[in-house]
Amino acid sequence: MSFNIHFWLNELVVRLKATFGPRLKAVGLQGSFRRGEETPQSDIDAVVILDLISPQDITAYKTLLAQMPPTDSHPVCGFFGGEEELKNWPRSELFQFSYDTEILYGSLEGIIKPPTRQDALACAQILAGNIYHSLVHTWVHGELTPVFLQELCKISFFMLQAVHFVRTGSYVPSKKELINTLINIQERQLIESSVSQITPAKIPSIAGNLLKCCQKILIFGSGPNVN
Repeated sequence: MSFNIHFWLNELVVRLKATFGPRLKAVGLQGSFRRGEETPQSDIDAVVILDLISPQDITAYKTLLAQMPPTDSHPVCGFFGGEEELKNWPRSELFQFSYDTEILYGSLEGIIKPPTRQDALACAQILAGNIYHSLVHTWVHGELTPVFLQELCKISFFMLQAVHFVRTGSYVPSKKELINTLINIQERQLIESSVSQITPAKIPSIAGNLLKCCQKILIFGSGPNVN
């Protein structure tokens, strides 16, 4: 029988409520399962928010996960944290967190304010900087491989999600939808490269495309106010 993510998540909520009681503020799902893009090896990105976590809470959550029904080949990861911490979390990191979380129990209202276009721009630029540095460093000091470039293209999906929100105020949740929405051909090609095989012959063009895209996004930050 194939793995049933809905059954597993329902069981997770039941056990979390039994373990943490009224301290449990929200439970959610992020990532590829949330987007309907999971593969047989996809992580289960669970979001669990308490009031304020302690070392004992972390240990209790780890024990709870160890006793959950098996997840086949899907490792469990995600976010475990406190309401008060999230209220003061850097806004640039809450853009994706807010929009990518499907709430299964509780609510994020009163914890995370709706992200703005400025938050999305900051998110896009941080991701662009990370991709830029990793790409150039490996280009100079290592070797660009299809596997390495595909990982950067996967990150570029989140970067371009944020960029599209800056441009339009619209959040597009999946890779397929974003490919069909973006007008820029080079941007579409980056997302397509995250889900298709990269051959050695394509390495120069994809690397150059990543570099140009990151440069544009980093420089865009000095342009007009996006609020």
